[in-house]
Amino acid sequence: MPNIHDRRGFTLPLTIVILVAIAFLSFSLYDMVRRERVESFRRFTDIRAELEFESGANYAFYRMQKEGKPWRTDSLSHTSKDGNISFSLSHVQDGACARLDVFNHDSTKSFSVHTGFIPNSRPALTLLAPQANTSLVGKAKIEGGVAMQTGSVTYSSHYKMRADREAFFDTVFSGESLPYFDTLKFHPELGRNQFTDKFTEESCVFDGNESVGVNERWHSSCKTLTMQGDSRCENCTIRADRVFIRERANLQNASVVARTISIKDSAQVSGEFFAQESLLVNLKTTQQKKFRLVVQGKKSGETKYSGLLDLQKLVADDAVVIFMGDNWDETMGGIPVNIAESVKIRGAIISKGTTDFRGKLDGMMIAYNFGFYDGNTLWRGFLRGGQIKGDTAYHPFLPDMVYLGGEAIYEK
Repeated sequence: MPNIHDRRGFTLPLTIVILVAIAFLSFSLYDMVRRERVESFRRFTDIRAELEFESGANYAFYRMQKEGKPWRTDSLSHTSKDGNISFSLSHVQDGACARLDVFNHDSTKSFSVHTGFIPNSRPALTLLAPQANTSLVGKAKIEGGVAMQTGSVTYSSHYKMRADREAFFDTVFSGESLPYFDTLKFHPELGRNQFTDKFTEESCVFDGNESVGVNERWHSSCKTLTMQGDSRCENCTIRADRVFIRERANLQNASVVARTISIKDSAQVSGEFFAQESLLVNLKTTQQKKFRLVVQGKKSGETKYSGLLDLQKLVADDAVVIFMGDNWDETMGGIPVNIAESVKIRGAIISKGTTDFRGKLDGMMIAYNFGFYDGNTLWRGFLRGGQIKGDTAYHPFLPDMVYLGGEAIYEK
């Protein structure tokens, strides 16, 4: 017969083992439930933040489209009636575009993008001059319609500037009440304070394989900044007086603001390049990514104007080119926008100034008028060899400094 003391000696360790196992299982279950609750709360806060970001962006888009002009706010807060959704936002000028920053209810997360508009379809060419008489010279072509308040389009018969047999234009829309003019407004005053004159260094040169602020936004303190060699810049912000981009420099999703900007050689660029006085482009390589070239312009005397957008050589698949023409009018003299024969763009060209256009454009163009100099002679109202073809499948993203209406949208 087994000894009762032996059974008791065996039962106690077994009981302890069972209790330890139960405790371990209970702790594991508790830890699993705790981690699941933490993960559920994290998912909830992420979903709530995304909903607040989306609500803030939708509210900004609503205000942008309702105002009928550029809408700005330094600080705006909103909380839903049930208190579940709360956000704050700002919509301020940042270069040529507006930057929208949306913060969730406790400001632990933020959402930052540039905003603008996708305009409704327009004719291939819209001319803004009150009397926009245009004569085609050489092989100039306009396919996709011309809109003008008053004036006409003809084939030049001048013995010095004759139209070639290949010259062509189609439909002309004429009338001051056309919606193309009702919805178009320029707001250059928004860009005037974007240019700085305070710098801590005189000159900075990035050469070889040097990188500028890779994957972060970087603010230049250099008065003159040069990027050459194989230097790179990704998601960076540059503020300078003069910027030179040359050789094989590569700037992707960049935001460059300066008094003068020069881009040439085999450089590759994307993002936004906003100049106050002059922007020169002479690129050997095809640009395949989306970018904007914008010149503000500046009146510096009664009849003196500093503002030049000069595209000497450029082939681009998706480009928006804008001359804001701040305080520009025909009495200023000169041709503020020059686009050479070796320019071929799919995109949009918008010029609140006289334009010498000799390149090729697929997309849409808005210009004050055409003209060019032959020696000391100004040929006003002549399109010399340029070819414009409307592309209704192309929908450019435009900053609201050029207000055309349409669909409010953002880009990162």
